[in-house]
Amino acid sequence: MSERIAVIGDAALATGFRLAGLYHVHVVKDGKEFEEKLREVIEDPKFGIVIVNESYLPGIDWRLKKKIDNLAHPVVVGVADISGKTEEGEDLSELIKKALGFDVSKG
Repeated sequence: MSERIAVIGDAALATGFRLAGLYHVHVVKDGKEFEEKLREVIEDPKFGIVIVNESYLPGIDWRLKKKIDNLAHPVVVGVADISGKTEEGEDLSELIKKALGFDVSKG
């Protein structure tokens, strides 16, 4: 089974990932529109990775945030917006460890 990558974020994030060749890219505003698209994508089993604007994550409903924190699949990865500031988020290696159940960096 082939898993897909989804991107949810602002126009700058979307443009970058479209240029990289990704197809499942959604331009949304933060808030309600972001939450609705995020819920839709994480419930779709064809997606293995969901890339989102990290700055959108602190404003989501606490129940959705808890659900994302407990998900092993798909992996939700927050990336910094165009300003370059990072808000909160797990280290990528921690996300991979949570998804696979073991640390791939340890030999």
